[in-house]
Amino acid sequence: MYLIRPALYAVNPLIRTISSLAPGNILRGKHWNYRILNLVKGDNTHISTVFKAEVIPHENAHGDLTPKAPKWAFIKRALLSDTTATLNLEREIHAYRLPGVASTQCFRKMYDEIDDSTIALEWLDTTLAELKYRPNDMGTHSLMISVIRAALTSCVILEGSKYVNTDYKPANILLSGIGSDYMIAKVGDLGLVVPVGELRNAQPYAMRAPEVLLGQTCAEPSQVWAVAAMLLCWIKPGVLGMWGSTHPFLNVPWSMAKIKRLFPDWNIPSPDDVDGHFLKAAVNCAKSLGETKPELQAILSFDEEIKTTEMPNELRDLLRFMLIHNPAKRPSASSVLVSRELRAFEDIIA
Repeated sequence: MYLIRPALYAVNPLIRTISSLAPGNILRGKHWNYRILNLVKGDNTHISTVFKAEVIPHENAHGDLTPKAPKWAFIKRALLSDTTATLNLEREIHAYRLPGVASTQCFRKMYDEIDDSTIALEWLDTTLAELKYRPNDMGTHSLMISVIRAALTSCVILEGSKYVNTDYKPANILLSGIGSDYMIAKVGDLGLVVPVGELRNAQPYAMRAPEVLLGQTCAEPSQVWAVAAMLLCWIKPGVLGMWGSTHPFLNVPWSMAKIKRLFPDWNIPSPDDVDGHFLKAAVNCAKSLGETKPELQAILSFDEEIKTTEMPNELRDLLRFMLIHNPAKRPSASSVLVSRELRAFEDIIA
């Protein structure tokens, strides 16, 4: 409970914001109202404040004119004093206005723009990050197919507007109906959906494409790498990204060194061939790390590494098909969706 004196409202907007999100309070939306239930912790990467809420139909709802109310909603609020959270919320709202995003099932639905800093979204049961890879469970294979199709379809929709999602990761893959015949996978958290070529140094380290590590902006091929890398990291945590890095300054070269271990043909350029003091230091350090750190040297080439984890050959072929370190040769999201590699993986379920 929050003990807040009404006299403080006029002088402290932060207290008023916290009070409105206290459990039991009701937020009024265009379609429905939302009773705040509890704070959502998630994977501790939220920069907005997020809550679970009960959806309450308006008292004056008129039958067929009002959409059927869901039971729960996901409330996201950005404090106006947090410029990063506010910018990401603005990007997310804008993303839902792009053609196909609000109407396509692969994205979590946005229910309401409650005010300038608060939105209500579809509630799903869990995320991919909260589940473990179970190689002997056919339900896991069905789950992965749903995830792959949802993520790649979202790539295609965004590419149609010359936008990319720079934040694919297991925590942003939302799931419901696990273990049932009606399992749903959707892409959520669209706060880092941006125009192609707008962001550098984006994408989570484990999902960061080789070209992005080398200073290029995120573009359409970067999304395909991120989707495949997300699945590989879910299957084999720590094989990509900053995991094991001993200092934040080493996160980029550490991530480079892991890709180089998995894909020895990938060329890490010399410092003279890249721009910027940080990137020059990163490529120089990456080569040294890969040659001297036992934990990095323990990473095998991709074909050997994936043999150490139980998975269908068809899944190995699909990941290999997508994880092409040269973005010019990497398949597009739309070509993966119709590829024989994806069909072969789906056939083992059928």
